[in-house]
Amino acid sequence: MHPASHKAKTSGTESKTVPGQSLEEVVSRRIIASYRKRLDWILRIPEWEPLFEKGLQTLELPGPRKGIGLRAALNALLIENKYSLIRWVINHSRHRFSSAHTKKICADFGLDLFNSLDLDAHLTGRQWTKFQNALLFRLSREHRRYKHAQALLFFKYQDLIEITVNRTVFDPAKRRDCVQEGCLALLHAIDKVDASKASLGAYAQMWIGRQVRNYLMGERFPVHVPINLASKTLRHTPREEGDPPAKKEPAAERKMAVLMERLRQPSVSLNDVYDDSGSLAEQLPDEDSVSPRAKIMRKDLHELVGELIQNLTDKQREVLEMRFGLNGHPEGQTLAEISRVIGISHQQVSMREKRALQKLEDVLGPYLSEILA
Repeated sequence: MHPASHKAKTSGTESKTVPGQSLEEVVSRRIIASYRKRLDWILRIPEWEPLFEKGLQTLELPGPRKGIGLRAALNALLIENKYSLIRWVINHSRHRFSSAHTKKICADFGLDLFNSLDLDAHLTGRQWTKFQNALLFRLSREHRRYKHAQALLFFKYQDLIEITVNRTVFDPAKRRDCVQEGCLALLHAIDKVDASKASLGAYAQMWIGRQVRNYLMGERFPVHVPINLASKTLRHTPREEGDPPAKKEPAAERKMAVLMERLRQPSVSLNDVYDDSGSLAEQLPDEDSVSPRAKIMRKDLHELVGELIQNLTDKQREVLEMRFGLNGHPEGQTLAEISRVIGISHQQVSMREKRALQKLEDVLGPYLSEILA
């Protein structure tokens, strides 16, 4: 073979691989990206939206909730959960299925089942049964290919979990749980990959670090606190007296340093022995006992809130009662749900809520400051 032709063939082969990525990783990323894209298209079929919502409840998967609609809930699912949901919907679908959707799915999954001339606007019962069985079989095969690609990427990047946990977690009692959280985060990162040249390692490390920090923040509070609120509170904690100003340190790095320092502080178990007189839990004061002064102030505050709500306009009071489940209304509703019930726009509902809360805050501010002092 001529040296020039050999050089041309070699350079042509190398041009197909991305620098820094092995051929296995490139192929695996393409398999996952293609499979996710086809599943996402099926999850956007409008005729199946009621079944998707019902399937999420039946399979006990994260579904629509306050601030998150059905579409966002479906997009946030892991590929494994998307696959389970789609199989459930296909098995429980009883409505006539569009031939246009059938053609698209057959093309995506390489199914040659029907002649276009034989199809009407919707599949017949016999055609649906044939399509259903073939699609379920092809989905199973494609899912096995996805799982194999996922495993290859997971084992390649699993060292990032140990690296991140070692840098973040100093409490030995929490390390095992944090490793599990890191595994889930790595799976999330793998499910989001595409076939681009972007580094999967950097993307996965970002997911793992965020998941571990969120878990640690959740463990730091005795009750459930929204993670975004906890992160914002910790980052904006004022600097204690005697601490160096650190003016040269960038603001973002300084906030993250404060957050990580709070998370690294060791926690104390209530079951630990306190001196020789029993566990620490037995030595703690009774938090349920409230001083008479606090009881009176809370009673006055409760009565004041009731009077203030009555002094709001009818429209503002209606929005607050529906938003927070007051005066016989069911548990709090989203702004979108309230807008549908009242018959006004989402923005108008939001403005009414803000005006009502601002009125309450102006009057209740001094009382709350004294009670929480």
